[in-house]
Amino acid sequence: MWTWGGAALCGAALLVPHTVTATPPRPDSLRFTLVAPDSARPGESIPIVLQLTNTGDRPLHLYLTGRTITFDIVVTQGDGEVVWRRLEHVASQQILQVKILAPGETLELKDRWTPAIPGDYTLTGVIPTDREPLRTAPARLQITPRR
Repeated sequence: MWTWGGAALCGAALLVPHTVTATPPRPDSLRFTLVAPDSARPGESIPIVLQLTNTGDRPLHLYLTGRTITFDIVVTQGDGEVVWRRLEHVASQQILQVKILAPGETLELKDRWTPAIPGDYTLTGVIPTDREPLRTAPARLQITPRR
């Protein structure tokens, strides 16, 4: 049920100027998107928003974990090494909850990451479900040195 193909990366100004949105195509009327700036400086707090949208014409029942919905954001360097995970060293509740998304409704999950070192990074959003986890397409983020 939760399958998707390749990913396209496109620019959009949804949160702040120079924001990137990454959405993998999904056949099941569910769009899962990561929205974040495409560049920042070391030490800046970067807003990251995961948006889960019902693009269909019927309500969708999502089986998610946690009393407060559990979600992860994974930040990797160019070589694939994980430099930050939102859920690293965090215990999450394995309570199953049913979230119903009405047609056109969007569930937003937010957090922030503060990079310390310049470089090129990739961000991916993950939401555990009762089946395979939902994953966003990867979004690129460039951390440029301070001048």
